[in-house]
Amino acid sequence: MEWRRHIARYGEASFPGEGWVRWTFLAVLLLAAILRFWDLADLPFTHDELSALVRIFPTLRETIQRGVIELDTHPPGVQFFEWAWTSLFGMSSLAVKLPFVLFSLVALFLLFRSALAWTSAPTALFSLTLLATLQFSVMYGQIARPYAAGLFTTALVADQLTRFIAFGRHKQLIGTGIGLLLSAYTHHFALMLAAIMAVTGLVLVEQRQRNRYMLMCAAVALLYLPNVPIVLKQLGWGGLAGWLAAPDKYWLVDHVRWLLHYSGALAIVVCCVLVFALLRRPGSAAHQGPARWFMPAWGLLPLVVGYAYSIWRAPVLQYSMLLFSFPYVLFALFTGLRGLGRGGTIAICAITATFTTSSLIFQRHHYTVFYTSRYEAMVNTARDVVSKNGPGKTLVLFDAPEPQVRFYLDRLGLGAAELPYVQLRKTIDPGALDSILVARSPQYVVLGLSNGAASEHVARVQAHLPYLLERQDHVEGQVLVFGKEPQGHVVEDRELIAELVTGDSSQGPCTSHADLPIEIDGTGVGWWSFAGREFGVACELPLSNDPLVAKDLIEVEAILAVPSARTELSLITELLADGKNLHYGGSELNSYVGGRTVTLIAAVSRSWVFDRTADVLLKTYIYNHGKGNVRARRFAVHRRSANPVQNAMLAPIISLGYQPE
Repeated sequence: MEWRRHIARYGEASFPGEGWVRWTFLAVLLLAAILRFWDLADLPFTHDELSALVRIFPTLRETIQRGVIELDTHPPGVQFFEWAWTSLFGMSSLAVKLPFVLFSLVALFLLFRSALAWTSAPTALFSLTLLATLQFSVMYGQIARPYAAGLFTTALVADQLTRFIAFGRHKQLIGTGIGLLLSAYTHHFALMLAAIMAVTGLVLVEQRQRNRYMLMCAAVALLYLPNVPIVLKQLGWGGLAGWLAAPDKYWLVDHVRWLLHYSGALAIVVCCVLVFALLRRPGSAAHQGPARWFMPAWGLLPLVVGYAYSIWRAPVLQYSMLLFSFPYVLFALFTGLRGLGRGGTIAICAITATFTTSSLIFQRHHYTVFYTSRYEAMVNTARDVVSKNGPGKTLVLFDAPEPQVRFYLDRLGLGAAELPYVQLRKTIDPGALDSILVARSPQYVVLGLSNGAASEHVARVQAHLPYLLERQDHVEGQVLVFGKEPQGHVVEDRELIAELVTGDSSQGPCTSHADLPIEIDGTGVGWWSFAGREFGVACELPLSNDPLVAKDLIEVEAILAVPSARTELSLITELLADGKNLHYGGSELNSYVGGRTVTLIAAVSRSWVFDRTADVLLKTYIYNHGKGNVRARRFAVHRRSANPVQNAMLAPIISLGYQPE
């Protein structure tokens, strides 16, 4: 059958396919809906969602100017939609997320129609089973950001373009144009894919349809012109190098492993189906028509362009950006399933759905780790501890973006009087934090951390309040409660791995210079004197690249007597591999108030070294580059267990860590 007649046969009906095909797809769609709607009302907002919500202002003009042009890297379409939607329905989790979940489900239906037209029922059903149940599409289908919306708009282009190529009807041309325009205003990668689709259409439409088609494309381009100045400004920013690394040699392998839930069983199932499809592919290529070249192009070109731009210009490539093109990779890979019978198709769909769903729940722990918010948790925990012990005994510290924290404070009706807290992000240096802890002398400290928080905060607080009473591990953050006295269960999350104290003959991996003088104070305590000296105490430790401990935090502490006058002294940490210095940092003494004893702290992690296989050596030492009259009496190194779900949504989950009660 000639390919144009084939797609026309499947494109005529609103819900195409034989009876068993439609019922199987409805079962897949129902499963997709269950996985996305599960406890949706209690699903907290992600950082990106909160970032968008706090950029919604009373007027549309202000929302576009301040919320998009000045602060965002996305086109204004989704921000405009959220402004209008929340104006009508409010900002509850269910209200905000509902339309995006629906976008993701409608996208599956449109993709089913396109895949059925260009490939076959077995290919369409198996591919849609994966799209319905993989965490990739489930998670991004629950996030009120451009991902589900972009999947919908690009799927609309594919669906309407397919029908226009088959029938040439005016309403299908308009539908294609609407999909192109919405994609352009939704996400830059959606725009890229839509543009590729538009070029494909120019090649495939019949000669008699070409003028109308080109006129439609010109109209879309004209309607996109208002966004061009915004795009040019965003391109001028380059990329996301401030927090996103360029893809390395492991990137593609890691992406595939993540797609398959880091599950060996799921990988075996999908690979078996893929091998079966590839072995049958040569016999089916003749029936596929132009889809045999444009499906791979739709699926792979956005990846290639994003990868190249990230390497040669600036990092932009993230897993989320490939959601729009991912369906067409599946359609291309599993084309060879054409001809598989009803029983075989239903069997592979059922088996695959079983493995994807079970691994989503029990290996990816999607409904555990994704259903908590570090911002909500830190505000709720602080409220509970302050309510129980009183604001006079409790100090609340947040190192998290202020707008996100304020969002949950406002939602709970908590002002400065009800929940006083100190914002550490970009406002408090280590010395000032130390002074606050000394001056307030709290009985309890609640410490809320988000991505970007100083690695030394936990040890700094614990130097004053030694007992960790509660620890909560969240995606991209933690909440910790410290006390001056133990109460019930105390969390032991770190171990001493090296120590050197004045007068101690046991050197271990830490050493002090033999000629470093020791002064005895009035209480009989010995102190190393660094007066006139740059160096005197150091420690060298190999750091394991074992994934179980590579992300652990290595905390270095030095107890110092701060001189009355400011002096230049640093506690230095270096990470070295093959003689190369891969990290150099530390903690400065000059921000501390003089005339008292302080614990200077620096922290590093093996995971900061991008090379996963390198043998890494930690070298840490006191560097008294001002040669001031500074004294020290203890040098210690601790290993604190990492937050195992810090990057859980995009990395293997070895442990759930300390989960909220």
